[in-house]
Amino acid sequence: MSEQGTSSATRVIIADDHPVVILGARAALDQAGDMLVVGEAADGDLLMALLASRPCDVLVTDFSMPAGRHGDGLQLLDVIRRRYPRLPVAVLTMVNNIGVLRAMQNRGALGLCDKRAPMRELPNAIRSVAAGRAYVSESIREQFARADTPAADGLAPVRLSAREMEVVRLYVGGLSLTQIADRLSRSVKTVSRQKRDAMRKLGIDHDSLLADYAREHGMA
Repeated sequence: MSEQGTSSATRVIIADDHPVVILGARAALDQAGDMLVVGEAADGDLLMALLASRPCDVLVTDFSMPAGRHGDGLQLLDVIRRRYPRLPVAVLTMVNNIGVLRAMQNRGALGLCDKRAPMRELPNAIRSVAAGRAYVSESIREQFARADTPAADGLAPVRLSAREMEVVRLYVGGLSLTQIADRLSRSVKTVSRQKRDAMRKLGIDHDSLLADYAREHGMA
């Protein structure tokens, strides 16, 4: 797949499991005038098929989508980076956990776009990542800044590892520990320990409270 444009328009593939997001993104890009949507996907498998068959200059993808054999979240970003290491990627997300956001960047996401922000910022994000420059929504930049500031009560914020956060996200999304282990290529024992460690760090002793935490942090 060629990752360099052959015309003045920036070719973009959009992946999101919500049709309204796809429509909004396409409208924003059409209005920008210098971008062309060359493909749309509603899950990771469709996305990988598009990337293999349609040249594009930038990928805009949701973080949490219905997962197929390629998974979603950090797992899907790993697959994309491995297969298309030079392809600029901007992630659309409602996640507000700093550990997971930084893990996205470590997996090759040059752009982090808050889904709750006006869609008109998306063309700016695409122009930035297409030029090799990082782009982070203002709301996410504020989260990074707060994470680097000591809490007002002097207590350090709870920090889960990226692997713990991924296990929590998949678990509250309805997968069993066995299914999570299979998807992430880990043992059930390891996944169980990571879930238990996450709950211990959060001071949570019931799965329903874990679901509440995930909703509050945009993971569910």
